Amino acid sequence: MIQDSLSIAQQVKTYVERKPYILEAIEQNIVNYSALAREICRDLDLDNQNAVKAALIRASEKHRRMKRRTQQKAIEILRNAHFSVKNKVAALHHSTFVDIKPIAYSKTPSGYMFFLDENVAEKSTFKRIEYGLAIIHIKSSREIEKTPGAIAFILSALASEGINVSHVMGCREDTFIVVKESDAPLAFKALAERLRV
Repeated sequence: MIQDSLSIAQQVKTYVERKPYILEAIEQNIVNYSALAREICRDLDLDNQNAVKAALIRASEKHRRMKRRTQQKAIEILRNAHFSVKNKVAALHHSTFVDIKPIAYSKTPSGYMFFLDENVAEKSTFKRIEYGLAIIHIKSSREIEKTPGAIAFILSALASEGINVSHVMGCREDTFIVVKESDAPLAFKALAERLRV
């Protein structure tokens, strides 16, 4: 009997972790546990719905506590960070490293992504440059490297405002978020509001 309940608990945990939409509903505490237990029993061919429901409730409570702790830590780090916005940014993708003065750059499997001041980009001989971007620079403590959810918090806040992030770069305590220049004011406002609550 103990072995069966442990097995059910593990199966439920694995099932829930593979379905991000269920995890989101659990985090928001908007789950009908009886209905979800029935679905899990059907999907996993289990017959003890009460055991599945009990395992689901225990796993959910544990997940919510852990999520609250990590989210609070991420928010604390971001509240103490310094945010700045640089507008009039251009993007250049090149297959090899080029000698140009970037604001930031990253190495990708297909080459290098350079983010430049538009004045620098206009003086270059490169033809395929994307203009009209902005960079949100987040200078935080190095703890951000070891804190799950900090970047997810930022990206979620921007996505909820309909803001697309075209590029994210992070190195130690510096994080760069690239957005359209027209979205930069709303992006900055959205992050400021969420971090002051």
